[in-house]
Parts: sequence; C-alpha cells; structure tokens
Amino acid sequence: MAEHSARYAALAEQLTNAGCHVYAHDARGHGYSVRGDQLLGHYANHDGWNKVVNDLRVVNEELRSRYPGVAILLLGHSMGSFIARAFVRRFPYAIDALLLSGSASHTLGDVVKASTAVTIEKARLGAHGKSKLLDRLSFATYNRQFAPNRTSADWLSRDTRVVDEYIRDPLCGFLCTNQFWSDLISGIREIRGPESVRPLPKRLPVLMFSGELDPLSYHPKAHGIYRLAQMYERAGMQKVTARLFAGGRHEILNETNRDEVFAFIVQWLRENKLLSNQAPQTEVAVNVAIAETSQAHLESNTAPATQ
Repeated sequence: MAEHSARYAALAEQLTNAGCHVYAHDARGHGYSVRGDQLLGHYANHDGWNKVVNDLRVVNEELRSRYPGVAILLLGHSMGSFIARAFVRRFPYAIDALLLSGSASHTLGDVVKASTAVTIEKARLGAHGKSKLLDRLSFATYNRQFAPNRTSADWLSRDTRVVDEYIRDPLCGFLCTNQFWSDLISGIREIRGPESVRPLPKRLPVLMFSGELDPLSYHPKAHGIYRLAQMYERAGMQKVTARLFAGGRHEILNETNRDEVFAFIVQWLRENKLLSNQAPQTEVAVNVAIAETSQAHLESNTAPATQ
C-alpha cells in the first residue's frame, strides 16, 4: 500500500540468481499502473477489490501461458499479501506456493472499528476524498511504537536509507481515497476467517514471514503471523511455515538484515522442491517483453482503474 514494485529489485535479483523468473506488477492505484489523470491510492469507483483480485488472475494466466509446466510462486507483501490471500481463496489451484510477507490477522472488532471510521470519512469527504484522519489512525499509530521518531516512516525499516528514499519517492507514502479504504476493508472481510483457507489444497506450501517488531502483524498476546499460521493449520493446511526475524520492522524485505531474509526464502523454496539445488546462473535483468505483454493483457481484460 502506498508504494510500488520497483522497491523490491534486490529481492528480484536474489530470486533470479536462484533460478526464478521474477515478475512484479503494481496493483491499481499504485506505482506504474497509474497513468494520466488516474488517482494514486484509488482502486476503482465501484467493485475495486474484485477488480484488483481479478487483475492478479490475468497476470497469473499470462505467466502460465508463457511458462507452461513451471511452478508459479505467489509472493505478496502487506496489502499485496491480502490480495494474494483473496486470490488463492478464489483460485486455489492457480499457484504452487504462497509466500506472505508482513501480513496480519484481523479480528472482527478490528474490521468493525475500521469500517465505522471509513464510513464517517466517506460521508464527510466523499468517495474520492483523502482522509488525513484515516492515514493517522493507521500509520501514525504504527510509528509511535518506535518513538522518539526520526521520520514519519520509521516503522517501515531500521535502514535509514530505505526510509529516506521512501519519503522522497513521489510514488510512496501518498494518501489513499476513502473508496480505497472501503474496498480494502471488503478484502479483509473476505480473508479474515478460516473459511477463506478451506478451499486451498492441503499440501500447498505456505510461507509467512515478518519482522519481530512489525506493528501491522503485532498482537500483545500472540504475534499476528503465528495467529495467521495457526488459522491455516487448523483449516488442515499441512505445509505451513512461519518465521519472525529479530528486530525487524514492517518491510522485512527492505530491512538491514535483508540478505538473511532472502537466503531464508531461497532455502525454503529449495526444501519444498520449488527450486533446483543447483540453480542456474542467469542474467539479472528486467524482462521488459513479459512486462509489456502482461500490461497489455491487463488493459484489454480489465476496466480502467478510475471507473
């Protein structure tokens, strides 16, 4: 949320070195998916959550057609992890492994409180309005846990370079529309309970990882990642791994110990036979052809983000 895929180039490089083809796409209203007069931080005027999840379906189908017989690994971070969880609920056999970074376990009380605040702000400012109050209720609360604060984004990472680049980046840290918040809450309602996990293949490998101090995942009685893993296991999932990284904050993939995190991910992929133990050395490059084709496919199969 309020960031973009290019910030994960270091992860893409490590996965490419391990033998993966890496494709990243920006969700509607984010990063390089925003064109012309489209709004940053806005999925759609109507049915935004379903459109975002369907966009991921289009990307998945494109990659399956380009790489027949190759395992498809879906990794989502934060908001992306919520989209990934909704996608795999709807299309449980479309991927071969699910990786969730900085995800969260939400109670019904969390959803009700957030929904009430969004309803009030939407009535006050309109669907396209951008509420500073909603932003403060989320991110300022997260940041307070790291007081005294150097910046408004200290909660993201201990790496001050990463934080400063985030603050300077015009595609990061923007306010989202009230309609976006409404759509996001719809998505959280979809993935919140164990019924969202039951359609998944019981032996689908699932990796959940987060920073130990990630305020999005933190819960005073049990860390959110562990609560989420427990929900998956109680639904019968047999290959769930959960890992916390000591001292890490929300963006564990952009943390000071990112190399440790990358190595752990690659090792997990190998242990689950999703990578060869003798990974080929491949050139690290952005596959522009795939990106352009997938974007064209998205444009031809989905409504504009501003509708």
